[in-house]
Parts: sequence; C-alpha cells; structure tokens
Amino acid sequence: MDHFHRIEYRRRKADGALDLEQVEEVQDHGWYIKKGDDWRRRYTLECAYDFLARTETEAGTFAITVWRGEARVCTVGMDWRPTNG
Repeated sequence: MDHFHRIEYRRRKADGALDLEQVEEVQDHGWYIKKGDDWRRRYTLECAYDFLARTETEAGTFAITVWRGEARVCTVGMDWRPTNG
C-alpha cells in the first residue's frame, strides 16, 4: 500500500500571512494507525517536532499541512520553540 505523504511547513509572518518555508516528503502510515482527527493532529505534531528539531528551524508559529496525493489529511498549528541541547 502507498503511504507517501507531503508535509508542508508554513511560517506565520507578523502580518498574518503564511509563507511556505519547508517541505518534507515521507513514506509513513502513522496517520492511519488510529481513527479520528485527534490522532491525526497528535501524530502530525510529533512528526513536526522531530523534523523541525532535525533541521534546526528557528522559533516561530507554523501551520503544518499533511497531504496524501491531492487529499489533505489534516492541518495543525503549532508554536515551535526549539530546546537547547
């Protein structure tokens, strides 16, 4: 089964606009382990924390959208505050 997803990280600017800052493409079926919006949001946030830490992304507010082909799986907002160490 095909589990390719595109995760888009859009940074919120001071004027409220969202700029596409980073894109991650993954082969992952984690969004389908459990049913429901709460699970998809929680799983997306865990993926985002991991990705933003690995890419040493600066702090900010993001809208994160997960796509599977042309279908939007979910969109979540998060305030990213990296930890030191």
